[in-house]
Amino acid sequence: MTLCASHDHAGGRMAPAHSHHADPALTDAFRHAMGRLAGAVSVITAGHGSEARGLTATAVCSVSMAPPTLLVCVNRNGEAHRTIAEAGAFCVNVLAEHDRPIADRFAGRHGHAGASKFGDGEWLSLATGAPALGDALVSIDCSIAECVDAYTHTVFFGTVRAVRLGAAAPPLVHFDRAYRTLA
Repeated sequence: MTLCASHDHAGGRMAPAHSHHADPALTDAFRHAMGRLAGAVSVITAGHGSEARGLTATAVCSVSMAPPTLLVCVNRNGEAHRTIAEAGAFCVNVLAEHDRPIADRFAGRHGHAGASKFGDGEWLSLATGAPALGDALVSIDCSIAECVDAYTHTVFFGTVRAVRLGAAAPPLVHFDRAYRTLA
C-alpha cells in the first residue's frame, strides 16, 4: 500500500510488477537519453513552517484542462515524498533563470536539507498552504487527486486549486545534465 492510499485524498495504486534487472548498458543509454530531454526546472513544495519540504524537479506535466490537472513524479526515497503524501497538496513553482540558486538549494547542493531550503526567497501561501515562491514564473497550487507508485517514484496527480503568474522572465531549463537558459 502506498502512503497516498492511507489518506482520504488519493487512491494510491501500484504499477504492475516487472523485472527491475535492466541491462546496465541500456540503463546508462537511457540515463544519457533523458539528459537530452530538455525540461523546465521547478521546485515542488509541500507542508508548512518547520515541516515544509521541497525538491527540484523537471518531471512535471499537464494532464487535463477539465478539470485543470497536472502530475509530478517524486522519488519515494526523497525527503519531500512523505510530506507531499501526508499534506495531500503540493505547489509547483516554475523557476526563472535568476532562480538558479533556489534550484540548487532544493536539489540539496551546499548542504541544504529540510525546511532550511526555504531560507532564501519570498515564500507565499496560496489555496492549499503549500509554499509558493514569490518570484517564480508561475506557481501552481494543487490538491492531490490520485497517486500511483511506479517503481522508484510516485506519480502525484494534482487538481489545480490556484495559479499565481509571476513576472515574465527567461525560464530555467535543464538539458544535458546542466542548467540552461533559452536565448
